[in-house]
Amino acid sequence: MKSMLNAISLKVLLNLLITALLMLVMLLGAFLLLHNARENVRAEIESTAVLVTHMLDAEIAYLAATIDYHPMERPFSLEDFKHIRHFRIEYFDAKGNLRDSNYHDDPHSAALKTPAWFTRKMEKVDFGWQGTQRHVVINGRDFGNLVITPDPSYEIAEVWDDTEGLLILVAIFFLTVNVMVYWAVDRALRPIDNVWSALDELEQGNLDARLPSFRLPELARISAKFNRMANTLQQSITRNHKLAQQLIHLQEEERKSLARDLHDELGQSLTAINVDGTALLEMSRNEFPRARASAQAIVDITQHVINQIRVMLLRLRPEVLDGLGLREALNEMLTSWQQRNHGITCTVDLGEGIDSSDDTANITAYRVVQECLTNISRHAEARNVGIVVRRGSGLNAGMLEIMVSDDGKGFDAEDHQGFGLTGMSERVEGMGGTFRLTSAPGSGTHIFVSIPVKEPS
Repeated sequence: MKSMLNAISLKVLLNLLITALLMLVMLLGAFLLLHNARENVRAEIESTAVLVTHMLDAEIAYLAATIDYHPMERPFSLEDFKHIRHFRIEYFDAKGNLRDSNYHDDPHSAALKTPAWFTRKMEKVDFGWQGTQRHVVINGRDFGNLVITPDPSYEIAEVWDDTEGLLILVAIFFLTVNVMVYWAVDRALRPIDNVWSALDELEQGNLDARLPSFRLPELARISAKFNRMANTLQQSITRNHKLAQQLIHLQEEERKSLARDLHDELGQSLTAINVDGTALLEMSRNEFPRARASAQAIVDITQHVINQIRVMLLRLRPEVLDGLGLREALNEMLTSWQQRNHGITCTVDLGEGIDSSDDTANITAYRVVQECLTNISRHAEARNVGIVVRRGSGLNAGMLEIMVSDDGKGFDAEDHQGFGLTGMSERVEGMGGTFRLTSAPGSGTHIFVSIPVKEPS
C-alpha cells in the first residue's frame, strides 16, 4: 500500500483525498437528508390523517341525513377526495366488493418516477398512524366498510424531486472542486519540471544548470538554495579539475623526464655493455674459450634489460607519440599488444585527422586506449575487442572520440570501478571531456570517451 501511495503523483493524491472527503460529506448529508425527509413525511401523514377523519365523519353524517337520495353502489362520492394524495380511501360494500376509491392510476404520476431504492428507504418511516377501517351502518342499513390507508408515495416523490436537484448541484460542485484543485496544484507544481530538468542536467555533468526565480515563496527558496549549491559545486569541481590537470601534467612531465633519463643514461650504458659483451663473446671463441659462458650471459642479461627498458619507456612516454603522432603511437602499441595476446581478435579503426598538435589530448587518448587494453588482458577474458578512434563530426568536430568494446565477462558498473577506470574518468572529465562506461556481468564492457582537442589559433 505504501509503495502504491509513493507511486501516485501529488496532484492525483490531492484529488483522491478531496474526493474521499467530499464523498464522506455527501454520505453524511444524504443520511441527514433522508432522516429529515422521513420526519417531514411522517408529520404530513399525521396532519392529513386528522383532516381525512373529519371529512369522512362529515360525509357519513351527510349520508345519514340524506340516505334516501344516495345510490347504494357509491354512496360516499369518494371522487371528491381525489385531491387528498397522502391517503387511499376505499369503499367496500357489505359483500366485500370494492365500489369506490379516491385513488386512480396515473401513468404520468411523479410517484412512478421515483427510484425504487429511494422509495424503499423512505417507506421504512414509522408514520404513527397505520390507517383505519370504519363499518358504516345507518338506520339498520349495512353500507359496508370505509378503509383508510396511508399512501406516502406522492410525498416521497416530492422529496425525491428536491433530493435529485440537490444531488445534481452536489455533483456539479464535486466536479468543479476536483477540476479546480487539479488545475491549481498543476499550476503550482509546474516549476517542479524545471527543478527536475536542472537536477538531470547536473547529473549529466552540466554544471551551468540553474533554476529561475519562482513566484511561490517555498519554491523561490528552493531555487535560491539550488543555485547556491550549484555555484559551490561548480567552483569545487572546477578547482578539482584544475588540480587534477596540474597533477596529470606534472605526472606526464615526470614520466617524460624519467623516460629521457632511462633512454639517454641507462639505455646508452646498457648499449655499451651489450657492445662490450658481444666483443668478449667473439674473442672467447678462440682466445678465451672458458670465458664464453660468462660473455654469453652478459650479452643475454643486457639484451633482456634493454628489452624491459623499452617496455618501460613505452609505458612511461612513447617516444613515437612525440615524434610521429597519435596514429603511429597507437599502431605501435596495438601491434605490440596483439603479439602478447594471441587468443584475442582485435579490430582497429583509426579515423582520419586524429593527429593533432594538442599534446594533452594526444597523451590522454593514448593513456585511455592503453588502460583499456591493460584491463582487457588482465580481467575481461574476452575473445574479441573493437577499438575505434576518430574525430567527431558536426557539433562535436572539435572532439576526439574513442570507443573500446569487448565481449568479455563484464562486471557491475554501478558497484565496481577500479583505480584505473577512476583515474581514466577523472583525467578525461578534468579536460572537459566525456567518459561513459557500460557493463554488466556476462555482457562485456563498452567504453566511450570524448576528448576536446585544442588546435593552435
